Amino acid sequence: MTRTLDYALDSGELGNLPATFRPRFSAVLRAVATAMGDIGQASATDPNLLDAKIDEAAVELDQVQQQERTTREASPAVHTSQGTLLTDAGRLLADLRSGRQSLART
Repeated sequence: MTRTLDYALDSGELGNLPATFRPRFSAVLRAVATAMGDIGQASATDPNLLDAKIDEAAVELDQVQQQERTTREASPAVHTSQGTLLTDAGRLLADLRSGRQSLART
């Protein structure tokens, strides 16, 4: 995700992302960060709370993906950047969910 953002910044595509996309994607990142904040603390992570936070981030991501499917005003390069960022966020959530499930089995 950082590589995608670095490329978008260096190429100028970041500034071309629609103003409506940026805050919605930021909400996804905040929700993911909230879930990740529970992992690795000195105290034990509440698995149900972590699941709920991961689910909340997934809902945020789904909402952005739905919105982007119906918005076609941006250039193909911008849609590519958006799609890559959304894919990266989805992979991050899948990794969190997989890691959470792995911890539950140990």
